[in-house]
Amino acid sequence: MSGSKILVTSSTGNVGLPLSKKLYSENIQFTAATRDDGRAKDAMGFDTETVYLDFKDPSGFSKALEGKELLFLCGPSATPGAEKLLVPLLEEAKRSGIKHVVFIASYPGLMEYIEKSGMDYTFLKANFFMQNFEMYQTEDIRDKNRIFMPSGDGKAPFIHTRDIGEVAAEVLKDPSAYSKETLYLTGPETMDHYKVAEIFSKVLGRKINYEAPDDETYFREMKERGFSDEYIKAMIAVFGKIKRRKVMPASDTVKKILGRNPHSLQEYAEERRNIFIRD
Repeated sequence: MSGSKILVTSSTGNVGLPLSKKLYSENIQFTAATRDDGRAKDAMGFDTETVYLDFKDPSGFSKALEGKELLFLCGPSATPGAEKLLVPLLEEAKRSGIKHVVFIASYPGLMEYIEKSGMDYTFLKANFFMQNFEMYQTEDIRDKNRIFMPSGDGKAPFIHTRDIGEVAAEVLKDPSAYSKETLYLTGPETMDHYKVAEIFSKVLGRKINYEAPDDETYFREMKERGFSDEYIKAMIAVFGKIKRRKVMPASDTVKKILGRNPHSLQEYAEERRNIFIRD
């Protein structure tokens, strides 16, 4: 049986990868849950224990959770029905004796389930990753010199996922210190997408415009690009929170836990500059 007591799901994702690297750098033993062992180790750049886990395949949950006490749970991004998809894993976690769940709190229903499960927990509540710009806007920024989001003139405190991953590592090191807490994690500044476009313009050395389409215009264009109705509606709902000003203000939680300021959007844009530049 493995000596590792920590299971990290989505171990090569935007949050899971920096979390895994932080744990490794501090010699904290963990098991990386992955669908592809070789790909995971290539992404991490180091050798660590891995176990097969696919959120869509509950038959592997019991083995993945065997002997574990701490579960870092980050659901699949931009996946319709993800909330229901994760329930069987949490049910198995409870049966398997997981003592503490560190959850990227994207789904209110799952937060409620965890609260009632008897397992201890820490919720990491972080809206609007900086990495969303490369996930959803690379083509627009790179090829069309624009940011195309149905977010109106609302503001958000965009956060670098490295900061989330490193906070998660601190929680996993001493989970009892964060028992039943919800940690609100944000970047250092709340800004609208007009300010975002200014930052990308400065870093890329060319004018990037923010287009703020209404929902109908956004739906129509995304449909023409080949995205499904379900996916587009999910995007409108998520990014519409900014338009409706339903986003939490900037917090100092990252600084309190990590002892440093969170990364700025300009730092992120400079770090990932090459993916937004045409060949």
